[in-house]
Amino acid sequence: MRVSRGILTLRIRIRDRVWRVRFMPAKAMVKDWGRCYTPAGRHPLIEVRRSLRGRNLIDTIVHELLHAQHPEMTEEAVDATACMIAVGLYAAGCRITLPQPRKGKHAC
Repeated sequence: MRVSRGILTLRIRIRDRVWRVRFMPAKAMVKDWGRCYTPAGRHPLIEVRRSLRGRNLIDTIVHELLHAQHPEMTEEAVDATACMIAVGLYAAGCRITLPQPRKGKHAC
């Protein structure tokens, strides 16, 4: 995990490429909960609204990862699949807590 400019960034390997997943402030996302920039350019990128919680966060992350893994899937198929996976994971007790980005230098 790497923190850059106050934005939490994860790196995930998808389809033999390293994708950055950035958790962005709501202001930067306008009305979107997530974005997957396909076709993937030189630096593949997924953005997720940082303020999401619970099942909405799980659903959005799964949704955008599906777009990256299977760009040929229709939006309807991605929606249905992500929703089903998110409901199952949440029912099984899966929860995601995002660490807060560190500002400045750490004392340790």
